[in-house]
Amino acid sequence: MNPSSALTACPGCDLLLHKIKPPAGKKVYCPCCNTPLYQQKTDSITKVLAITISGLLVFTPAVFMPLMTLEAIGMTQSGSIFDAFLSFYHQKYYFAAVMVFLTSIFFPLFKLSLLFSVALQLKLRLYTSSLPYLLRTVHHLDEWSMPEIYLIAIFITIIKISSLASIDYDTGFFCFLFLVLTIIASTSALDTRTFWREIEAMKPSLREDSPHD
Repeated sequence: MNPSSALTACPGCDLLLHKIKPPAGKKVYCPCCNTPLYQQKTDSITKVLAITISGLLVFTPAVFMPLMTLEAIGMTQSGSIFDAFLSFYHQKYYFAAVMVFLTSIFFPLFKLSLLFSVALQLKLRLYTSSLPYLLRTVHHLDEWSMPEIYLIAIFITIIKISSLASIDYDTGFFCFLFLVLTIIASTSALDTRTFWREIEAMKPSLREDSPHD
């Protein structure tokens, strides 16, 4: 066993400490600077599985159903996130169209699907050779899956036009809000160390046949 694998560095003061597995729900703090080192989350796999299922169920209405209906000077207009993508595309704002599609549609769906797949395999104790790669990919998607930014833009738009138009919130708005919350919650519930520990425990040991004399 590599001695360094039993040590961890404090992110606050770089103090080397022996790794300690805390009880579920408890945090470990650095004795030097009191920086939180690690918190083992309770039943992380089950929570991630439940949250990702909820997110995948609302994904379709969140993306394709109208978010809100605007009424001003006798005109009524409504649209969904996918409509916004199509509108940017048809107006030849290709960069904006691609960014809306990637950050609000593709990467959120991809991340939820990957997390669901990983959590389900761990829950059912089904090891596949792709499992470690799926979990690594999830971490790389955090910087691209940003539907909350799109939600903030919607709120800013609502504030700016609330005095000029009548706004009715449609089903898609609440579904999209719930989708954003599930993505944030799935990241919060994910205990990376627990997931990796379970993967290592399930990983088949590599055995080499001893040579015959």
